[in-house]
Amino acid sequence: MIGTALGIAWIAALGACGVALLARVASWLEPLERFAYGAVLGIVLGSLALLAIAWHTGLTLALVFGVGGAAIVVALGLRPRAHGAVRTEGDWWGDRRGAGFALIVIGLLAVRWAFLWSTAWTFDHYGLWAGHAYLWGDWSLHLGDVTSFAYGDNFPPVFPRYAGLPHTYHYLTSITAAAMVKLGMDPFAALPFQSFALSVLLALGLLAFARRLSGRWDAAALAVILFLVGGGLGWWWTAVAALHGHDPVGFLREHVWDRQLQEAHNLRWYNVYYTYLLPQRSTLYGFPLGLLTLTMLDRAVTRRATWAWLAAGVIAGLLPFASLGTLLALALITPALALLFFDLRWLLFFVSWGVVAAPQLLAQQRGAPGAFHPHWQLGWVAAKDPWWWFWLKNLGAFIPLLVAALLSRSLVGARERRFLWGFVPVFVIANLVVFQPWDWDNTKVLIWWYLGGCVLVGAWLTRAWERWHGVRRLAWMALVLSMTLSGLLVDLHQGLGQDRHIFLTRDELELARRVRAETPPHALFLVGIQNNHPIPVLAGRRVVMSYPGWLWSQGVHYEEREPDVRRMFALGPQADSLLRAYRVDFVSVGPAERESFGADTLAWRARFPRPIATTTYDIYDVRGLTQAPRRPR
Repeated sequence: MIGTALGIAWIAALGACGVALLARVASWLEPLERFAYGAVLGIVLGSLALLAIAWHTGLTLALVFGVGGAAIVVALGLRPRAHGAVRTEGDWWGDRRGAGFALIVIGLLAVRWAFLWSTAWTFDHYGLWAGHAYLWGDWSLHLGDVTSFAYGDNFPPVFPRYAGLPHTYHYLTSITAAAMVKLGMDPFAALPFQSFALSVLLALGLLAFARRLSGRWDAAALAVILFLVGGGLGWWWTAVAALHGHDPVGFLREHVWDRQLQEAHNLRWYNVYYTYLLPQRSTLYGFPLGLLTLTMLDRAVTRRATWAWLAAGVIAGLLPFASLGTLLALALITPALALLFFDLRWLLFFVSWGVVAAPQLLAQQRGAPGAFHPHWQLGWVAAKDPWWWFWLKNLGAFIPLLVAALLSRSLVGARERRFLWGFVPVFVIANLVVFQPWDWDNTKVLIWWYLGGCVLVGAWLTRAWERWHGVRRLAWMALVLSMTLSGLLVDLHQGLGQDRHIFLTRDELELARRVRAETPPHALFLVGIQNNHPIPVLAGRRVVMSYPGWLWSQGVHYEEREPDVRRMFALGPQADSLLRAYRVDFVSVGPAERESFGADTLAWRARFPRPIATTTYDIYDVRGLTQAPRRPR
């Protein structure tokens, strides 16, 4: 309980520092912007400071307390400018059209997310359950990063899932969570709390950004609904499948949302919250920083403020460790904005961005190729569908409404409309070029185009509501429902507990606890390559090789190593030399290793000591074979 309180207080201290910083250096920002963006900015700055120092000293409790204390001192020392905020594009609080509606929307989202994250991980007599398939899949990676920093002393960071490589993933959210774990929070409490708090901040940031560009609270609230709840026409195929069955009600009760059914119809645009914000935790840092960068650029082009271009570049420069997807998205959006709002001072933005970001990228990548792998792929993942039909069936009414909104000259101001046009090239480029080995990862930049579109479509819907009456308003409601029903069904599917998956059994939880307690933090393990193996996920120890799906999508060429893993487990003629070559310390032999690699428990017991044994797992100490001499870190 004390650890939880300390972890929450620590992250609050970092957030307060960022709010105070924005109040001091950007007093023209509205209070909601300063809070929503500033809190995330402070957490990112504090986590980067923590990472920089821990890189040389390791992550210690004294360091975590020191960074938190420094954040409190800075927050108390900063004072807003004497003359207060400068009013720019209208009076935010004077124009309250739809403010109550916006408050209700944010409140409902916060309540739903509180329930979601409080039940994201549950324990029972069998073990630990994940509350959603994407938590089961993606969070095994994030938990592995957090525990490698908190329990495995992974500094300077190396890739914990593939021995010998630098850690090129954007892992800053895991640094923050690892600090909370150091303070005494359980990882299964630290990560959900972090995700809940940042989700609410992101919703507020989206509302503020949409309000700034649309000029209205009700339009901004609709943009937030479309962005966070929207999900295309997948609901249609769910309804068709139910109506063609013998028991439609029973079908819907058991299959509120069926991902296989959606994929069978080539529906590849999923609900943003469940696809990105819930599993891909870097988005929770990247989006607020990206929104703050774009808000600074909006100020720069509006007021020709030289300092705003510089400030925007510095903020964008914080992204390499926080969110590489946002870094790429801004690299596509900002050149278009520079052409739409031509000014030589854009050079200040790009230069300052490069100066701040380049050293971080060099330290992060350290000569590794990383996951950036651009190549032509016309039509993106439309594949068997005509390109126009693929997007129409994936986004439904959103596409024609966006076209109408882009062509309208009266929905938003001329400058705001031109600014939002700067998001369109992202859509064009992402349908021509794939940036990572997994083509679907283009969605990490496409959601920025979708955000710009949501602002415009939200403004169009607001105007339509005011002009339409009677039956036409019923049509308006049907239109909005058609764009959000898929997201609501996904949410219902999760809320009913139909997407729970066993993550770790009680025996695997016990194995992870014993490995943490009884093996050195820097020990290297040979383990099975399933995504949720307890040793890399919860013990925080590095492994020779982990789940191939992650390695491939992150640009790691593992094809030569996987056969070596198989040979080592088989204890064949080459096993000893390979164990020496990889400098393995311990070997795990459990259900996955026996099933996938044919590991013979009796052969391993005959050859090596077994310091740890649980009901289903044996850990073998092979250091007598491999430690001669001990490898340097």
